[in-house]
Amino acid sequence: MASTIETLERELGEAQRERENEQRAVVRAENAHEAACAARDEAWAERPTDDPEVERLTELVYRRRRELYEAIDRLKAAEGRERRIKSRLMYVLPAERRRYLSGEVDEEFEAFLVAARELYREELPGVEISVITERPGELDLRGDATWRALERLYSGTVRRWVEIRAPSPSPKLADLAALISHYAGGHTPRLFAAGEELRTPPAPRNVRPLPGYDTPQGRLALARITTRRYLDENSVSRLSKRPEVLVQIAEIARLYQTVNLTVDEIRWRLEQLVSLRLEVLRAVYRLTSERRRFSFYEIARAARLLDGHFPDPAVAAEALLEAVDRAIRTGVPLVDVAYMSVTR
Repeated sequence: MASTIETLERELGEAQRERENEQRAVVRAENAHEAACAARDEAWAERPTDDPEVERLTELVYRRRRELYEAIDRLKAAEGRERRIKSRLMYVLPAERRRYLSGEVDEEFEAFLVAARELYREELPGVEISVITERPGELDLRGDATWRALERLYSGTVRRWVEIRAPSPSPKLADLAALISHYAGGHTPRLFAAGEELRTPPAPRNVRPLPGYDTPQGRLALARITTRRYLDENSVSRLSKRPEVLVQIAEIARLYQTVNLTVDEIRWRLEQLVSLRLEVLRAVYRLTSERRRFSFYEIARAARLLDGHFPDPAVAAEALLEAVDRAIRTGVPLVDVAYMSVTR
């Protein structure tokens, strides 16, 4: 029995083909209408208005115009059907939506992929890693129903993803995919072994360190790779002037990747934190990783409130930790505790 995603993917494919056919019909109707108008205008210029040929051409113009309006109505109906199916498909698709690679692919990212390939070269001989780009209108309908549905859903945009190809299946392919996903914004690479696509298994928790990236410059490069998946280039450039802050922001992003959040949800959370100082960011990271009682909104709002009030960032970070402890003891909302800390 076909799943909901498979059914909707098939229906969306039919709706998109119908919409494309109706678009071509509208173009044909427009051309026919314009040709009829041109013929009538030419006859008008040479003959009187009551001439039978002019009357025939005028009637033809009205008929072609009516056919054009009918074609436009059919196109609008097909577009509406496609939109309704897309809305239903968005509802049932997995929440993470990380099968596409967000952000730009630059030389730094390419160098990261080369380092990842070299790290597993001995365990995965012959493995190749590449970035695939699909232009608007081009569809890659390989893989499972979820992938086909995503391709149809985002067919109007440029789409990128990482493909890993190996001569034969190996458990190490999942480790390599997890390594790339960890630093590339939670993106899920597509795995191919012996020409067949493999279902991506759950990502292992332990990620091996990358050779050559264990220096401050290497950690900063990895931080830029991660944050570019979520933040715009201007934000990354400003954060690059505060290297330690950028690295901490990247660590928080990787922590959010372990939660069932979409790329847009992670982006919104990081945008709330980019203005905080390093000590406060470290406190936010500690609270987010250790305490699940408070929502991100509470922690981020309290952090911004305290960071803007105390001139010393260490004092602001300590006040944030104390506010959390006090909120736990008293049951008072965290934001209210933080507000009392700056008004007492």
